[in-house]
Amino acid sequence: MKTILFMLMGVLLANGQDKSAMYPPKPAPQDFVSHKTGLAMKFPSGLSYCPLPKDWSGEDEGTVVFLDAPSGCMKPIDSTTTRPIAGFAPSITVRYHANSTRDDAFDGKIPASETSEEFARQFCSGAAVSQDFKLFGQPAVVCKSEMHSNRVKIVLMAVFNSARNNLTISLVTTHDRLAHDSQTLAAISSSITTCQVASSKGKKEEKACPEEAVW
Repeated sequence: MKTILFMLMGVLLANGQDKSAMYPPKPAPQDFVSHKTGLAMKFPSGLSYCPLPKDWSGEDEGTVVFLDAPSGCMKPIDSTTTRPIAGFAPSITVRYHANSTRDDAFDGKIPASETSEEFARQFCSGAAVSQDFKLFGQPAVVCKSEMHSNRVKIVLMAVFNSARNNLTISLVTTHDRLAHDSQTLAAISSSITTCQVASSKGKKEEKACPEEAVW
């Protein structure tokens, strides 16, 4: 439900913003590192993204890449995972959070998930382990759902850092692109590793996080 609300927020922001304030997307860098959660990943060449404006301030929660370049970007409001664009473009959103107890309007307090399967099934009753995608070297827990306008959504979900954090990677595309775009999703998810941030005392076997930053 929360993921759907984020998507609706992006649509509303895009519709409500001044189109004259649009700016062009740029080629996505191939390296992305979160020094907030200790994550490093690689993106294939040929993707694009909407850069954060220099005067932007908000929450680092991940990033969004587009598999086809959008015609224009609009300024995000409060999160690095909300990148409003003009129209529709197939996209992959990486989102990370602290894995903590949360309040649900219907179920009350929901404790932090201890496993990736538990985390996924809090949001998707049909989530299942798939051999088609890997996260942290293991088959990923995947949820697939149909959307409007012949679109489809695939979400990979996991907990990491000894279940202190959670991660979702969401592909939104059309049915005719699904096979090709799923390969891109698989390439990104299989590249994701944990790393040790400079301020933490992580596992000794973990490599230090590269210097690349959030974009």
